[in-house]
Amino acid sequence: MNYKLTFIASSVVLALSPSLHAQDDVSIFDEVVVSGTRSEQSIKNVPSSVSKMSSEDIEQNLATDIKQALKYEPGVTVNGRGRFGMEDFTIRGMSGNRVKVMVDGVEQPSSYNPGADVMRKNSNTFEVDTLTAIEVNKGPSSSLYGSDALGGTVLMRTKNPEDLLGAGDDTHVGLKTGYASANDEYKATIEVANRTGDVESLLIYTYRDGHETEAHGDGADIVGPDRGTANPFNIASHNVLGKLFYQINNDHHVGLTGEYYTRSGDGRILSREGYDGGGGFMPGFVYTNVSADDKDERVRVGFEHEWLASNVAFDSLEWKLNWSRSESEHDSYDHTDNYGNRNRARSGTDESLQFDAQLQKELQLASTRHELTYGVSASDNSFELEYMDYFLDSGTSKPGPAEVPKSDSEKRAIFAQDQMFFMNDMLVVTAGLRYDDFKATPDSASGLEEHNSDALTSRLGAVYHWNNYFSTYAQYSEGFRAPTIHELYYDKDNAAHGYKIVSNPDLKPEESQSYEIGLRASNTIGALELAAFYNDYKNFIKSDTQKEGGLDVTTNENIDAAKVYGAEFKSSIWLDEAFGAPMGSYARLSLAYLEGEDKNTGESLDTIAPFTTVMGLGYDAPSEMWGSAMNVTLVAAKSGSDWEEPETGKEPNLEAPSYTVVDLTAYYRPVNELTLRAGLFNAFDEKYWQYQDLEGATASTRGVDSLTQPGRNWGVTLDYNF
Repeated sequence: MNYKLTFIASSVVLALSPSLHAQDDVSIFDEVVVSGTRSEQSIKNVPSSVSKMSSEDIEQNLATDIKQALKYEPGVTVNGRGRFGMEDFTIRGMSGNRVKVMVDGVEQPSSYNPGADVMRKNSNTFEVDTLTAIEVNKGPSSSLYGSDALGGTVLMRTKNPEDLLGAGDDTHVGLKTGYASANDEYKATIEVANRTGDVESLLIYTYRDGHETEAHGDGADIVGPDRGTANPFNIASHNVLGKLFYQINNDHHVGLTGEYYTRSGDGRILSREGYDGGGGFMPGFVYTNVSADDKDERVRVGFEHEWLASNVAFDSLEWKLNWSRSESEHDSYDHTDNYGNRNRARSGTDESLQFDAQLQKELQLASTRHELTYGVSASDNSFELEYMDYFLDSGTSKPGPAEVPKSDSEKRAIFAQDQMFFMNDMLVVTAGLRYDDFKATPDSASGLEEHNSDALTSRLGAVYHWNNYFSTYAQYSEGFRAPTIHELYYDKDNAAHGYKIVSNPDLKPEESQSYEIGLRASNTIGALELAAFYNDYKNFIKSDTQKEGGLDVTTNENIDAAKVYGAEFKSSIWLDEAFGAPMGSYARLSLAYLEGEDKNTGESLDTIAPFTTVMGLGYDAPSEMWGSAMNVTLVAAKSGSDWEEPETGKEPNLEAPSYTVVDLTAYYRPVNELTLRAGLFNAFDEKYWQYQDLEGATASTRGVDSLTQPGRNWGVTLDYNF
C-alpha cells in the first residue's frame, strides 16, 4: 500500500509541478471520444468519466474478446463464461440491461436469461479485430442515449477505411494470425481497404477456431456435478465486415455497411452427468449423455448520409438507417429414464429497425461559443422465442414451455445538447435534455396488455481549465431504463410444481441520478485523472414472491432502490522524463473503490466489485522496434457483509478470495510492416475466482473449482501490413 501511495503522490506532484508549465502543450486528454457528447470531442472537455480502449491497446494486450480488451479498465467488468460465453457488462455496480451497448450507434439487444441451463441469448457476437475503439461512458447517460443507459454506455466503433489508409488514393492489405493457449484458439484475419478517387471501401474477415476457456489446472477432471474443470466445448466463429463510402461532392457523403457474425459451439456437458433433476424424490430424472450444439449469429445492414449544409438551422446533418437481427439456437441433448433420449431445442430472436438523425450547429455569440447537437431517434423491435422438445427414441415432439410471448416494442426520442465555451475556452458547460417514449405490445393471442411509459432526462456539467495542464469538472446526470419485454411479459403457470409467475405490464421505468466531480492533470512527464461519484437509483424492478392458495406466486414490481458511490484514479508517468530512466520507460496505475447498498434493506449489492488496483510498467524502444510491459492486477476479497444477506434458511455466499495476477507482454517489429507480439498471462499460476462468477455460490455448491479463471497461459500474434 505504501508503494501505491508513493506512486499517487508522485503522479500528483509531477502533473501539477509549476516548473514544468513551460513545457510544450501536450496532453493525453486531447484524445477524441464520441460517447461523452454524441460528437467528436476531446476528453479534456467532457465533464464525466469516459474511457477509451483503442485498437492499438487491444492488440498490445493480445485480447481475443471484449472481456480481455477491458480487463484493465477500473470500474468495468465483463460477465459471462462457459458454454454461452460473454453475457453483459458491469459499470460501477450496474449490470445487465442497465448498461447500454451500441455498435456504430446501433443498439444491441440485452441478454436473455430465463434461469434454465438450456437457454441463454447472450450478447456474445462481437469481433475485436474489427474495432477501432471501445468507449465506456461511466454513469447514467440517458440524456445522450436513452433507455438502458441507466448505469452507463459501452460504445464499440468498427474500423472505417480512413483508419487504415494514408492520404490520397491508397490501398491497404493486412494479415493477422495468432494463438491463445487459454482456450486453445487459433485466429486469422484479413483486412483490405482502398481509396480510389471519391470511393472508399473496406472488407475485414476474421475466423477463430478454439475450445472452452480453461479453469485453473488443479480442479478435478471428473464426470459429474463435482467436476472442477471446464466442460469440453468446440467453439468457432466467423465475422465479415464490409463498408463502402462515396463522396458525392464537397457537401454530401454516403455510406453502406454490412456485417455478419456467427458463432458455433458443441461439446459434452460433463458437469451435468449424473445430475438428479428429481432431487432424489422423483425417480427417472437422472441425466446422462448430456451434450449441446449451439449457434449464435448477428447480422446488420446500414445506410448513412452526411450533409455539410452550413445553413441557418445546422452546419451538418447526419442520418442513419440500420436493420439488425440476432438469433441464438441452442440444442441441449440428454437421456433420462423418464424421457429417453431428448433434444430440448431453444431459440430466441431479436430484430430491429433503427433510424437516427443528428444535426450540429456552431454559434459564435459575443465572447461565447456554442456547439449545438440535436436530433431524433426511433426504433422498432421484435422479440420471439421458439421452444420445442424432441423425443428422439419415439420420433415425437411437442412445444416447449416458452416463458415470454412474441412481442414488439417501439422507442421514440428527441434530444438536444448545448456545449458552451466561455472565457477563451477555459470554462466549458454542457447541458443536455432528452425525451423518450416507449411502447411494448405482446402478441394478441397471449391475452396480455400493452405497456406505455416515457421519461425526460437531463444532464448539466462543467469543466474548468485552470491552465493548460490542470482542470476540474463536475456533472449531474439522469438515467432511466424502460422495462424489458422479459420483465413485462414473463408469464408461466406451473401449479403442478407449486409455483406461478405472473406478468406485470404496469411496471414503471427505473430511474437514476448521478453526481460526479473530478480533476485531470497532465504535462510532458505524466497525466492523472481522479473521479468521485454518487449514484442514486429508484424504481428498481425486482421479483416479489407471495403465497396464494398454497402456490408461490412471483411477479415483477418496482420495489427496490439502491445507492452506489466510490472513486477511481488513473495515472501514467513517463519515467525517462521524470526520473532519468531509459528513454521510452513508463508506469501506470489505476485504482477503483466502490460501495453500494439496497436502500430498503441496507444490504450490500452483489454487483459491487471489490477494491481493484492495476499497476503497469513498460518500455518502448526509441527505434519502435521492440518493447515490453508488465501489468499487475490486485483485487481485494469479497466476503461476509460485502455480499447481500441471504434469505432466511439459506446459506451465505462463498468468499471470493483476494488475488494478484501478473501479465507479461512483449513485441518485436523487425520492419515497419511486420509485428510479432507475445504474452504470458497469470505468470505465477495464481488460482482465483472473479467475484461475479461466485455470485450465488454457497458452501454446498458443487464444482466451484470449475468457476476459476485460467492458470498460467500464453498467447502470440503476428501482424503483417502491406
